[in-house]
Amino acid sequence: MSKSHSASSTRLWLMPTLVMLVIAAALVGAFFWGRSTAPPQADSGGEDTAQQGTEQNQTVPQDVADQVIRRDQDDPLAVGDVDAPVVLVKFSDYQCPFCARWNAETLPDLQQYVDNGELRIEWRDINMYGEDSERAAKAAVAAGKQDQFVEYHAQLFPDGDILESYSAEALTEIAAETGLDIEQFETDLSSEETADIVAENEQLGQSIGAQSTPTFIMNQTPIVGAQPAEVFVDAFEESLDAAQE
Repeated sequence: MSKSHSASSTRLWLMPTLVMLVIAAALVGAFFWGRSTAPPQADSGGEDTAQQGTEQNQTVPQDVADQVIRRDQDDPLAVGDVDAPVVLVKFSDYQCPFCARWNAETLPDLQQYVDNGELRIEWRDINMYGEDSERAAKAAVAAGKQDQFVEYHAQLFPDGDILESYSAEALTEIAAETGLDIEQFETDLSSEETADIVAENEQLGQSIGAQSTPTFIMNQTPIVGAQPAEVFVDAFEESLDAAQE
């Protein structure tokens, strides 16, 4: 099967599934979809009742999961054992306030599973907000090339919020504060290799219909939106049980 045909088949399968999930979420909270794709200027504070109780009943075919999950030892945007039984892929954007919230409120609850070798997390930035998002994604790759993706990524979502500026100067300043080699960071930030990695991740998100951030796939379970931590813990435990059968 050709790559173009495979990508087309993937879009045809997953886009309706994600739409179904969004509709299900809308039944729980009518503004879920609109808030999960809100512009960066939108208020991200307060309780998001639309997140509560959303059911994730769909599964991703194995061939689609295989396309999304890389398990690449050299992936600069991943944490955890490449052989972990469960892999969570996050399609995100550095200007998305809900991605920032997930990073602050949910990621810490998953870290224990990363630490014990049961969970791997791979980030794919889809840069839906344009050039600033793309520049931040490149900066994250540049940090990852120095094995400091986690530290730098956390600074891109300070206190569960988004940055005020995504200029090259601001991103380089964060690199300096994180202790990166600035000369190497600036070289990697503008390199063709980094641009290719960012473009590939963005195209992957587009090819499977990830048009809202954050969107996740945990092994074969899709999760749409910055759901509460318990949604991810439950999905992880179910995925782990299935992987060990």
